[in-house]
Amino acid sequence: MTQVGRFGEADDASGEERVLLLGFDADGRVVIARNNPDHAQHVVIVIPGVGAWPSGLDPLLLRAEFLCRELSSGPDDDSVSVITWVDYRTPTSPAEARDPAFAAQGATRLARFIVDRRVTAEHWSGRSSPARITVIGHGYGGLVAGFAARDHGLEIDALVLLGSASAGTETASGLRLAGPVYATSPEVNGDGTPFGLHGPRPDAPEFGATLLHPGPLSHGDDPTVRYLPSIKKIILGTV
Repeated sequence: MTQVGRFGEADDASGEERVLLLGFDADGRVVIARNNPDHAQHVVIVIPGVGAWPSGLDPLLLRAEFLCRELSSGPDDDSVSVITWVDYRTPTSPAEARDPAFAAQGATRLARFIVDRRVTAEHWSGRSSPARITVIGHGYGGLVAGFAARDHGLEIDALVLLGSASAGTETASGLRLAGPVYATSPEVNGDGTPFGLHGPRPDAPEFGATLLHPGPLSHGDDPTVRYLPSIKKIILGTV
């Protein structure tokens, strides 16, 4: 993936100028951040699943904008950065989601991306303490995150398996993470990834994740909204 400039060069105090293209390639893989992740105190990496490629970025970017707004204290608050991470070819259908190759491809890129985030943020921010990083894997995106944690280890503060049918391990302890694992039911705002193919459901008691329960809110097909109170606490570290 091509990296686009030094992040701070594109940053501005208003509107669309806070949307930063961190990388792209001709195959449609793309990584876009709302606010500069090198300067933020809280970084959220959202990994979409089935149908995210090549259906278009607009719905994903609207979700990132909504989440960033809900996490921020005001329009000029740049302490939170939400990254839409689509640096892998996502399955186009539940049938394609039966194939773990998409997740295996993305897992290596995700692990490298998180290492790079730690290195560049330390270089550019000048802060004495590192940013808090939360990864949210939606549906098949949770399998990408699970494979990355299982096979490479992830230096992140929390992993949220949002509507994910599986994470590629039998239990949460099989994920090599610095922080805890949270899970929601794949039957609520899942993406159609079939159950039982890549491991047990993360919301099963024997998996060992902390379960998040949905609230009554709704907002189109945005999977984060029904869990927003819990997700907000996880991202900000106030759990």
